[in-house]
Amino acid sequence: MKRDIQGKFAIKNSDYREVRSLRLTDDTWKALGIASECLGLTRADYLEEIVTSNILPCITRKISETTTSNAPLFSDSLPSITRYEQEIEKLKIQVQNLQKENLELQKRSAITFVHDVIDFEAIRERILFELKLGRQASGFKTAQKALNQFIQEIKLMVDSF
Repeated sequence: MKRDIQGKFAIKNSDYREVRSLRLTDDTWKALGIASECLGLTRADYLEEIVTSNILPCITRKISETTTSNAPLFSDSLPSITRYEQEIEKLKIQVQNLQKENLELQKRSAITFVHDVIDFEAIRERILFELKLGRQASGFKTAQKALNQFIQEIKLMVDSF
């Protein structure tokens, strides 16, 4: 909304505009102000834009076109401060879905780490070697069974997540 040196709104084009008067409720005046401000227009420019773009029903249209079924289309085309609410809701849902997906991926990465990175069999062999028992000793076989069972329990616990 450009203004001239005197602070009045600058002339939009060479067409002369007369001062007109409208009787509007306060709510309508506020809504008109918000809608026009969203587009960077004055209220008068905004009203002119609506009329020149043929958004409103006129006498040359068919009766079926002027029914209230067009009302949602008209209100959807008007700017408002809440025009992005649906998009915001969609984005919030997207963020929630991404957070869930991220959590699942974190869980899977822990499972993958346990299964693929940790070599339980190598750890078992190292522990058995540190026991300094021969492979035929009964203590070796008992320790080996206990470690195998322990490894299976750990893998089952990880898989249950």
